[in-house]
Amino acid sequence: MQVFLHAPIFATASDTMPRIQSSILKHMLSVVFAMAVCSLVGCQQPLFKNKTGLNGLFGKDQDLSKLISDSTSNLPPETSLEDRLENLGIAKTSTQPTTTPIISSNETTHQAFVRPNRPANATRESSNSPVLIRAQSPDQNSNRNAFQVSQATTNQVSKNQDEDSSKVVQAQYPENIVPGELPIGNGLPSPNIGSPNEMNPLIQPYERGGVASDWTPNSYFERADVDVYISDTQTGRFNFGGAYNSENGIVGQFTIDEKNFDITRWPRSFGEITDGTAWRGGGQTFHLELVPGANLERYLVSITEPNLLGSDITFSGSAYLYDRNYYDWDEHRAGGKFSIGRRLTPYLSINSGVRLESVTVDNPRLDTSEELNNSLGTSNLYVGNVGLVRDTRDSMQQATTGSLFSLNFSQAFGDYSYSRGDLNLKTYRLLYERPDGSGRHTVSFGTKLGFTGNSTPIFENYFAGGFSTLRGFDFRGASPLQGGVRVGGEFQWLNTVEYMFPLTASDSVKGVLFCDYGTVEEDIEITGDNFRVAPGFGFRVSMPGAGIGAPLAFDFAFPVASAEGDDEKIFSFYLGVLR
Repeated sequence: MQVFLHAPIFATASDTMPRIQSSILKHMLSVVFAMAVCSLVGCQQPLFKNKTGLNGLFGKDQDLSKLISDSTSNLPPETSLEDRLENLGIAKTSTQPTTTPIISSNETTHQAFVRPNRPANATRESSNSPVLIRAQSPDQNSNRNAFQVSQATTNQVSKNQDEDSSKVVQAQYPENIVPGELPIGNGLPSPNIGSPNEMNPLIQPYERGGVASDWTPNSYFERADVDVYISDTQTGRFNFGGAYNSENGIVGQFTIDEKNFDITRWPRSFGEITDGTAWRGGGQTFHLELVPGANLERYLVSITEPNLLGSDITFSGSAYLYDRNYYDWDEHRAGGKFSIGRRLTPYLSINSGVRLESVTVDNPRLDTSEELNNSLGTSNLYVGNVGLVRDTRDSMQQATTGSLFSLNFSQAFGDYSYSRGDLNLKTYRLLYERPDGSGRHTVSFGTKLGFTGNSTPIFENYFAGGFSTLRGFDFRGASPLQGGVRVGGEFQWLNTVEYMFPLTASDSVKGVLFCDYGTVEEDIEITGDNFRVAPGFGFRVSMPGAGIGAPLAFDFAFPVASAEGDDEKIFSFYLGVLR
């Protein structure tokens, strides 16, 4: 590069001063332009001792004009600007398969990234987005890849040879990448995000990368890895107290629920137990329930894995002990359940499972029933089942719209062999609501239809009567009799129609009008003498501030049709569960 300074030296007497002033001005502009060009070059070149700005210009060891002249004297006049810059030691953007810096023609400061070796015919589209790609480590003997990031401004070309500025910044996850494999950010999942014992389960990163099918050899250009960290909210619940209802009497209740359980994260210190990090972080559901009572005792532990082995299949397992003192006998069960399921759509799912139980029936009130006498003692019961569920309700506890449909088939084997089919349907229709969505009036309809084989034992028969089946009758008080013993039946058809409406502006108290009707028969038939009908009314009281999710239920039913020997009961009370 050469700089020429010139000015006119001829003038008339009348315009000498203006021309002299113009000449001086042109000289000054030329000098300023030359200094700016030299300063720009001196800002980036090692021949100025890595000094930027004017310090690099005036701190040089050689005369600037001589350096420029010497470096360009051997070049032909038609030499391009890029070749002249390269001859001065400034690397130009190359299409050869060498690692070179990339700058943008954009007029704003941006991030420039080093790109890897590319073929000679490769092209790059102009973009304002950052480019995140792979660069070789300064250590030529290393197979480790890293990212190198530098700052560049408009029309500046950087190739800093200073030892400190050539350090390579390692990524957060320094995986060893085998030559030929793709680097981090290539659109594929990360090979390792840490085992449960290596990372805090309450703060875990999402899997990096994207859809593998979208990857192309150059798709990781102009992309950046993003690690997302989410703080875990409260996922556990502990309840301790008591309850009473008209079916089970008084019971105590102790429950532990954890929705972010991890069965593989065993504690390595006592501190992990006290601070709540042990057995947490896997997204599993854990439930422990202890319910002691006078007529009922239930002890249960269960765990659910929503993504079995990384799939969309749900697995659940439970173990339990169950003791119940019925009016005609005492029943004791010990066993477990295992089931798997898969959600086909947001509303439709399928499931299958097996139930393994040891059932003991003893302490009969009467010995006049052959069916009861045949079931006394301990029996082994194994039941396999498959089911289909469609649930579109807007709430599991206080639904106002949607429906629930379930269909289940079971096959028992062991000491008893029989088949069983059950259908359950509940629909909800919203009649009216306030403009803000509160004050909802809802009509609902529910039906239960069930069939079971004639080899079904007495403790697996259908029974009716009570809050969850037919209100207006005592618990199991609307069931077939045999020798004065309520033995249940092989067929059930139970229905309810209910209208629910708010009584307070806050919806904390609601009223219900209902009618329950249906029958349970010893055989698969419907007889008019055994058909029951019980209309009534009731109240629902919500107490979320007391930690009670489902509302309290108070119902009054008045049977208008019943069977001989039925045990009627007008008032029923239930806590914690809706029909």
